[in-house]
Amino acid sequence: GESAGAESVAVDEVVSCVGFRPDDGLWKELQVHVCYATGGPMKLAAAIMASSGGGGGDCLKQTAADSSALTNVEPGFFVIGSKSYGRNSAFLLTLGCSQVRQVLELLAQP
Repeated sequence: GESAGAESVAVDEVVSCVGFRPDDGLWKELQVHVCYATGGPMKLAAAIMASSGGGGGDCLKQTAADSSALTNVEPGFFVIGSKSYGRNSAFLLTLGCSQVRQVLELLAQP
């Protein structure tokens, strides 16, 4: 049954992009500094925590981190998208698209 005031939406598919621990099998043998708290890359995790004041806050008010936060010790290797946030549930698809653009700009640099 439906609750009073509840709205029902018919959809073909539901995609969940947050709330899980990323599979690091792809980069486990590479030099990627991983944040113990989130499981995402350390530079980006630190930038996210600093911009949110250490946690909480409105995830919709986030801005994309500086592209330097996407770099790792491993040259030319980037963790982007929902995996870049690890277990941090503040990931937004718009930020993931921004990360793709930032990485392409980094790769285009000589």
